[in-house]
Amino acid sequence: MAIKVQITRNFKPGTLEQASRILIRARYQAMGMPGYIASETWSDLNDPHKVVVVSMWQSIDNWNQWQDSPQRGEFVTELGKIMLGGEHLAFYALGINQTTA
Repeated sequence: MAIKVQITRNFKPGTLEQASRILIRARYQAMGMPGYIASETWSDLNDPHKVVVVSMWQSIDNWNQWQDSPQRGEFVTELGKIMLGGEHLAFYALGINQTTA
């Protein structure tokens, strides 16, 4: 079952160009991972320092493989230096998941 992962980050003022470069590099790395389907980057219209990345994966196991990879760990560390606080992750499945309700 395909899933979407929403990652919300708040960046320090003056770091958006650097954040964009890191996120693009991270996307290219993720594209090579098993189960990667697509991703999009969105910025909040009211707060441009709030950036949301939504990625789609074939399964939660595929996402977990990327999340636990050393490559992603390096990007998280690099991004952490220019963020206000940590990243917030949310996971979504298509439709209403009645098996967990």
